[in-house]
Amino acid sequence: MSEIEEILIVGASTRAAAFSAIRAGFRPRCLDLFADADLADHAPVVRFDPDRDADGLERLADSLGCESWMFTGSMEARPDLVERLSRVGRRLGNGPEVLRRVRDPWQVSDVLRGEGLPSPALRRDLSEASASGRWLRKSRVRAGGLGVAWAEPGRDAPDDAHDFQEFLEGPTFSGLFIAASGRARLIGAARQFLGAPDAPFLYRGGIAPWGLSEATDAELGRIGEALAGAFGLVGLFGVDFILNAGRPWVVEVNPRYTASVELFELSSGRVLLRDHVRACVEGELVEELGPSRRAPVVGKRVVYARCPVRFPKVEVPRWSVDAPFATPPIADVPQEGTRIEPGEPILSVLATAETSDECLAQLDAQERGWLDRLG
Repeated sequence: MSEIEEILIVGASTRAAAFSAIRAGFRPRCLDLFADADLADHAPVVRFDPDRDADGLERLADSLGCESWMFTGSMEARPDLVERLSRVGRRLGNGPEVLRRVRDPWQVSDVLRGEGLPSPALRRDLSEASASGRWLRKSRVRAGGLGVAWAEPGRDAPDDAHDFQEFLEGPTFSGLFIAASGRARLIGAARQFLGAPDAPFLYRGGIAPWGLSEATDAELGRIGEALAGAFGLVGLFGVDFILNAGRPWVVEVNPRYTASVELFELSSGRVLLRDHVRACVEGELVEELGPSRRAPVVGKRVVYARCPVRFPKVEVPRWSVDAPFATPPIADVPQEGTRIEPGEPILSVLATAETSDECLAQLDAQERGWLDRLG
């Protein structure tokens, strides 16, 4: 691991992973959909839209000159691009075949049910007589909640790009794991919050760590072990689940650096990206993550635009080597003058508190403040 100095990070939003890389002692370079101001202040970044810029992916990656690379959110839905980048440099994360398998809800369900673990029912066609109750229509080719909608029986025709998943009542969480050599260790659980204008299942933020019962933690640990063993997962990965009747019902696997990694790093003072690289390069799993050096919970809320916004000039928080785990009040800050349409993300607000309720109240207040300011 010592020979890695620079890491190329590719994804829809790479700012959090870039800051993790800096904390780990690496120099990040980024291909990112937004190229926000706080990211550009700390790392070279080139705008990259996987849908529009895919033809130039290798050229863009070569221009940033990193021998090692990793990906963040949205790229798990593009195993074709991960496969192409795997020919450019050393991949720190899961490969395209792993992505294709673990993103298949039928394969995930088979693994979990085979181990006696909870998994929601699936259907390919809601015209089946057994498909009673409420269902979600979920895309295999989109990520981050963008491809999830309420199913409409009788109107949603079956196709190869979508599946129907049983809707379960209960709060939404994300379990964070690290895996190597067919094994996984649970880092912790984060409470997730969903919903934006016209996108009820879009990721809206989270709070971590979030305490669960010993029984739930134990079952969550079994889920991570089962998935890592069956699919050969490596490095950091997340498992989104619904807590229903005290059990974690897995609704999706995110086989990459997730949004909750930043929250756990800021709360615990541990550089999880260093453990990720060690798992990917050396195949070693950290046996004990050790106690947190401090106790607060950390929260993040994505603020979505309610109307067209022209982002104003604001003071962008500066990351400091003297305080690498300080929680900034805002992040993912757009460049001055950026045009933001309704339903698009404006920025993220963050908060630290002793309790989850206090943290949530701070996030609510900060979100209201920005929406009132920007209209």
